[in-house]
Amino acid sequence: MNDPTTLTYVLLIISIFFSSAAQIFQKLASEDIKNHTGSAIQLFFKPNILLSIFFLGTGLLLWLMVLGKLELSIAYPMLSIGYVLVMVAARVIFKEQIPIRRWVGAFIIVVGITLLTGVKP
Repeated sequence: MNDPTTLTYVLLIISIFFSSAAQIFQKLASEDIKNHTGSAIQLFFKPNILLSIFFLGTGLLLWLMVLGKLELSIAYPMLSIGYVLVMVAARVIFKEQIPIRRWVGAFIIVVGITLLTGVKP
């Protein structure tokens, strides 16, 4: 496999952020769907639905670029950062109550990624 560059890691981080953003917009889109009274075409063009499609698709394309340059055993565990990002966003955006055990789990995920990838804290 090619030696990954800084750009590869930047693309990986952007891919994770875009995939996480897609999840947030999908949650927002679910409210649009629940409250929608118009046609299916009108629903499709709701901003939250379009943004979720954009972020998911763009995140996928970036992910494919990353996989061409980075070992899967390094790249895939990094996706777990998305779980932590989405959990924090759920707390901030949707005012969800996050129990301590989930915060501990998020901490364990970060420690696990550090161990798997060899990143020094």
